[in-house]
Amino acid sequence: MPKDRMMVRIYDRAMKSGKQRRYYGGSGFYNFGYWATGAASQREASEALVDTLLARLPRKDGSILDVACGLGASTRRLLLSYPPQAVTAINISAAQVATTRQNAPGATVLQMDAVKLAFADESFDAVICVEAAFHFGTRAAFLAEAFRVLKPGGALVLSDILFRRFTSGISDRIGVPKANLFPDIPSYRAQFDELGFKDVIVEDATDECLGGFRRNLVAWPASEHRKGAMSLTMSFSSTAVCRLIASYFGAITKAYLLVSARKP
Repeated sequence: MPKDRMMVRIYDRAMKSGKQRRYYGGSGFYNFGYWATGAASQREASEALVDTLLARLPRKDGSILDVACGLGASTRRLLLSYPPQAVTAINISAAQVATTRQNAPGATVLQMDAVKLAFADESFDAVICVEAAFHFGTRAAFLAEAFRVLKPGGALVLSDILFRRFTSGISDRIGVPKANLFPDIPSYRAQFDELGFKDVIVEDATDECLGGFRRNLVAWPASEHRKGAMSLTMSFSSTAVCRLIASYFGAITKAYLLVSARKP
């Protein structure tokens, strides 16, 4: 099975799992979130991540493309700032596209590969991509496509992840092509400069995003137990699993980045 199809199946299953839906409060999100604004739940943090990226756009009017929209939670969030006719969302998964159409009524939702955008040059005023570009084959190809479909003066905003060097040996298993592995932030940023992006800002938000996610995940089972939503036995076993997941992401992640760039 091709690697991209395998990752689509993995995400399709994970995003629809009962445990995932419960942890994210049925929101449809599937990201680490942004915790620096005082989010009290994973759902709030995930909403805050989209809002934080939107705040980095120089303008909020015009058209916007949501790349790798998942189940449509990010697209639904965009509809609070944009009219439906201004929002287009894409995903490589047919199942996720179908769910996004339900979650973001009125938006244009299409099944499409992020590195082969079927749009004319200069089609959008903004492009947003939440926590997905590291999966694309390749990130550089996606950035080139984003640059192409942006109008002059348009902006790209994304959250992205740099993985530690040792992950090069397991990059296929975690769905990160070796071409997407960079040793540091300066070499990561150079991709944008080489394509012609201007006003490039790459912010290390590891603690605000990944750190907050890990802390909340570990504390979540006990919180569910206090609310009467989880038995004590289930809370203990879930805490062990959550600690394992939090440790895993902490081990493989070098930096969590918030990025903005403008097409001149």
